[in-house]
Amino acid sequence: MTDDDSNTAETAVNPYSIIADDSFGEAPERSKELVERIKSDPRMHDHKDGFESCIQCGICTSGCPAARFTEYSPREVARRALDGDTSLLTDDSLWYCYYCYTCQSRCPRHNSVAVINQVVRGMQVESGQARRHVKPFAEWCGAFYDKGMGGDPHLLFPAIGEAWGEKWTNFMAHLLEIREKLGLGDLYPPDDVVKEVQVIFEETGFKERLAAVRGEGETDSDAKKG
Repeated sequence: MTDDDSNTAETAVNPYSIIADDSFGEAPERSKELVERIKSDPRMHDHKDGFESCIQCGICTSGCPAARFTEYSPREVARRALDGDTSLLTDDSLWYCYYCYTCQSRCPRHNSVAVINQVVRGMQVESGQARRHVKPFAEWCGAFYDKGMGGDPHLLFPAIGEAWGEKWTNFMAHLLEIREKLGLGDLYPPDDVVKEVQVIFEETGFKERLAAVRGEGETDSDAKKG
């Protein structure tokens, strides 16, 4: 056995992919750490066995709304994740998944590509790769920190008002008046509750993560990366 053969044997996770890689293209960079990160995530608790025993039947992709209209493929994500394919960490197509969990509900092995996406997308955010995907939501999170609850969607995403129509926009414009007439009280929690929420966010690192998503204190190279 040559050194190259030995290295291939050590880094390969799925033996079947070696045949495809050798036959049709260059093998992707693989990481056992990526596989372990996915398997060890608490959200994968009920899906770990299904993840490891994925049979690549394609049922997940056949029922996926995102796969119908984009290049996103749950079956491919499951295969690449099991292979430890590090290209997942820079793949934008994962962000087409919107967690409808159709893949999870239909999988005969009880795998969940939606949960795999949650783990990998989190890793993309941590690295700064996916900041542009989550940055639009930073102001909503900021409102949650400042007021104890998220802001109104139409204030953060003006296109929502246009999409949902004049009736909804008019309702939101008079929301406080309507709540007062119905006797519903203040929209936002009282100050003491907000302070408790802020303590939780600060102790859990939420505030620092929010600053990172907003790009506060970043360098020029970081900004380009995000």
